[in-house]
Amino acid sequence: MKPTTRAVLRSLVPVVCPPEAVPLTEAIVDHMGLALDASPALLRTGLDVGLVAYDLGAIARHGKRARSLTGEAAERYFRSWEHGITPMHRQMAHGINQLMSLSCYEQPEMMERVGYRPAPWIAEVTKKRLTVFADDIAKQDRQILAPDPLRRNRETTSDLIAAKKVGS
Repeated sequence: MKPTTRAVLRSLVPVVCPPEAVPLTEAIVDHMGLALDASPALLRTGLDVGLVAYDLGAIARHGKRARSLTGEAAERYFRSWEHGITPMHRQMAHGINQLMSLSCYEQPEMMERVGYRPAPWIAEVTKKRLTVFADDIAKQDRQILAPDPLRRNRETTSDLIAAKKVGS
């Protein structure tokens, strides 16, 4: 992640996320980085360009870059993008808000804070599905592990090659 992108994203955590998430800023930005690294290059480039535009656009209004804004000024500037005059402003703010919110609530501390504990439910559903679909699972296992009827196994192929050499 480019330094400007990282700096701007860091500055947006207190604006987009709840106050309890501010101590998790680095983890949230790192999570966003992982999501972006898995994205196509064009999307990453668009985000980098959009964040530079967001960062530099604050100079005209506030006399400093967006990453240097704090408190109400930072929130007001982000809202100006959320309700911006062009679709680009609105979509950029909307996309950042979505990705940052996802990254925020993927943090274990935030999951716990909102009471999101999926592990017991996953274990329960897994057990139920393994019971309900046991016959289908066993049948599929047999099909997957069965020898391929269209391919000879290696021993047979080796035997044929050896027999052919002896017969020649």
